[in-house]
Amino acid sequence: MRTLLTWLVLACLLPGVIGAGILFMYEYQAARAQQEKDMIQTARALTQAVDSHLLRAQSAAQALSTSRLLTEHDFAGFHKRAQEFVSLAGLGSNVVLRDANGRLLLNTAVPFGTPLPREPAREKVDGVLATGKPMISDLFIGGVLKRPIMSVDVPVIINGKITYSLGIGILTEHFNALLHSQGMPPRWVVAVINSAGTIVGRNHAADQFVGKKTVPALQQAMTAFGEGSLKTVTQEGTPVITSYSRSPVTHWGVAIGIPRQAILGSLWRTLSLLAIGVAALFGIGLVWARFVSRRIAYSFEVLSEPAEALGDGRSMPVPPVHVKEAVDVAAAIGRAGDLLQERAAIISTKDAELAEAHRLARFGSWYLDLHTCKTQMSDSLREIYGCEVPPWPGMRGTLLPEASWERLNAALQETIRSGEGHDLEEQAYYADGSMLWLNFKCQAVRGNNGEVVGARGTVLDITKRKQAEERLRASKEEMRNAALHDNLTGLPNRALVFEYGGHVLAAAQRHHGRGALLFIDLDRFKPINDLYGHETGDRVLQAVGQRLVECTRAEDLVGRLGGDEFVIILPHLEEGLHRAETVAQHVIERISQPFRIDALELSISPSIGISCFPDHAVDMNALIHTADLAMYQAKQAGRAAYQYYRDELDRRAAQALQVEQRLKKALKQHTLRLHYQPVIDIKSNRLVGAEALLRLEDNDGEAIGPDRFIPIAESTGLIGPLGEWVAAEACRQHQEWLDQGLKATIAINVSPLQFRQQKFAEKLSRILADTGMDPTSLEIEVTESAIMENLDEAVKILNRIKALGVKVALDDFGTGYSSLSSLSSLPLDKLKVDQSFVRRIERDQASRAVTDAIITLGRNLELEVHGEGIESEIALRYLQEHGCHQAQGYWFSRPLPAAEFARWYWEHWARSKISAVANE
Repeated sequence: MRTLLTWLVLACLLPGVIGAGILFMYEYQAARAQQEKDMIQTARALTQAVDSHLLRAQSAAQALSTSRLLTEHDFAGFHKRAQEFVSLAGLGSNVVLRDANGRLLLNTAVPFGTPLPREPAREKVDGVLATGKPMISDLFIGGVLKRPIMSVDVPVIINGKITYSLGIGILTEHFNALLHSQGMPPRWVVAVINSAGTIVGRNHAADQFVGKKTVPALQQAMTAFGEGSLKTVTQEGTPVITSYSRSPVTHWGVAIGIPRQAILGSLWRTLSLLAIGVAALFGIGLVWARFVSRRIAYSFEVLSEPAEALGDGRSMPVPPVHVKEAVDVAAAIGRAGDLLQERAAIISTKDAELAEAHRLARFGSWYLDLHTCKTQMSDSLREIYGCEVPPWPGMRGTLLPEASWERLNAALQETIRSGEGHDLEEQAYYADGSMLWLNFKCQAVRGNNGEVVGARGTVLDITKRKQAEERLRASKEEMRNAALHDNLTGLPNRALVFEYGGHVLAAAQRHHGRGALLFIDLDRFKPINDLYGHETGDRVLQAVGQRLVECTRAEDLVGRLGGDEFVIILPHLEEGLHRAETVAQHVIERISQPFRIDALELSISPSIGISCFPDHAVDMNALIHTADLAMYQAKQAGRAAYQYYRDELDRRAAQALQVEQRLKKALKQHTLRLHYQPVIDIKSNRLVGAEALLRLEDNDGEAIGPDRFIPIAESTGLIGPLGEWVAAEACRQHQEWLDQGLKATIAINVSPLQFRQQKFAEKLSRILADTGMDPTSLEIEVTESAIMENLDEAVKILNRIKALGVKVALDDFGTGYSSLSSLSSLPLDKLKVDQSFVRRIERDQASRAVTDAIITLGRNLELEVHGEGIESEIALRYLQEHGCHQAQGYWFSRPLPAAEFARWYWEHWARSKISAVANE
């Protein structure tokens, strides 16, 4: 038996050992894969850090290149300014300025005026001067610092001409410090490698290897794959597993090498520990098997004598055994006597638990015997009162207030007299004098003949329940107050505004009173949220609420409906409504004053609509509706103004609703139409493109102008679907014309709201893919206002559009507020001179001056210039003489449906071709 048990234990251990080995190998492979993934991710993060440093240095250089001191050729002032800038920015060691011939003008590493070496301009500097694009140099030995250094160079453009090359030098110590700051393990080798494969930073032996080329295998892998891992040998000759990542932007990268010995050493140590563990497990298992087999054999052997004695009718004590079955047999003999003891212990335990439950629940009981006049009390009553409880009469004025004792005593006497119980809640005193709330219950106890022989009662401490009820009542009051006030500003919210307004309107009707409601919407508030965050926007709203309260009387109500919408209710204007105008003007003046939020100075203005009661409305919904209409009229009138409601506004709102419904119907039924106006190359007099213009017909077949339905589409959220339809239809028509042999670029207008929508570029890309249109044949026209509201975000959107291959034109140029510095940073292809200038060229000197300036600006920025609104030969010749590239207007053709445009094209092409042949 003992041998069989030993083999059984060993057989049970063997699968576990095998499984542990397999699990270890699996875990090791998974750990290696995860380590490789983590190292690539670490290399990617370091590459992004290097990228960030280089691009921030480039941005800093571009910022310095726009310095007024360079425009004025004040090199001494610029030398000082550049030294301060580099010191504060911490992005490089020095700033170098070269002229257009590559000659060194200044170097902030030495005092201004110090003779500078005549070192030749590097290839990258020549590239900057030739192309006008920023460049990042290879590592070189600086002529002034005499140390390895690299440079980020940008052009300095003055009056549209590349005048200087400006560079920020970055020592290799910057990159060494970046690597050391990462806290890498000491045996790991980390290097920063530039686009030429040169080591520019290293965490080990930097002085020895910085400036040398990295190993060819690593350079080839980084160039081919961008990121990954491979087995290489370090510059010191150490075999390593290298993880690398290369930036697609700067083509710089980071490589991290882990010694292969460190990785394999971990594997062998783990395998050794596993082998030792397996051997120890087998040894322990063998000893345990022999021990258990002995105990089992012994248990069966010692049971033989008690079994024989039981067969003879004798009893004898059973020695201790180690097998459960043997223990059960031995225990069965004395189980009957043990049951009685167990039951007694259970009863005692239950009594103790009940007493503890009474104590924890602060629940006590008592019994009054009317024959002996003695009272029995539970111990828990002492816990409730905090002291020994005196007889019932002694509780008067001590543990119970006089009034409470009187009521309880009267109830007790009534219970004894009638046999009916009572249930009362009364206050009592705790031993320290604090007040308690107690629940007193009492029932009569009857004898055999039915008469009352005593009373039994309970006392329950309900102080916490009473306190909770009080807190709940206070909380409900607070919740009601919170439900009626705005969480942000503390002003009455929509619910309270409607409740108060309803009372004011009812009182005005009863007493023939008059009043007014001011509906206030903040102008230019959304850019504050977008630029500075919602926390800043919330603080502005809080300050607006405070200023509005300061503009009103105590009897007036200032409320917030939500977002940036506020209302002021002015009751009791029986003497005249002029006070509503006074308050509105005061609000405009106060809100238009700048708001100081920390270091920011923010400006907004209010647009106010005024509705009077009972003149314009007699209920709150109608009153707010009419004030809202008036507010929109104030916005359209130029903002920072107020307007009274007029019946005409309802008529306009109804017309707008009809146009909105017509738009929805046209989108659903595909009844929208595009007309196309030709765009002519002025020099060759040939058609080069067409502008797609949206047309909507009303129910009578009359055309509705874009100036009417586009604003409505923007305000109702239809501009997105409308714009996508225009893009898809224009692309489809372009493909149809291509099949007919008509080749021309198509331009579509993009609403500012559509331009700022999320994933606008992605939607445009999908439309191009679905229709199969060549992106280079599509042109997007955006207005100055769409771009300048958030210039940084607009540049990102335009770059995504340009990446598709689509051209970008700045429409209505000259009517907005874009600055020349902003314009030079925009990724544009074309400027469109607004037709308001072109139409007045013949008679207005100012329009001619503006047009000349726009054409000159476009040519200097190497942009196409497009004149629109040409209605005469004189205007066309003027634009041609002054260098305008393209023309559009009724002089050539009105906007035409697609079929008519195609006929016009073939007629125009035929005439142009015949004319060309005749000229030959």
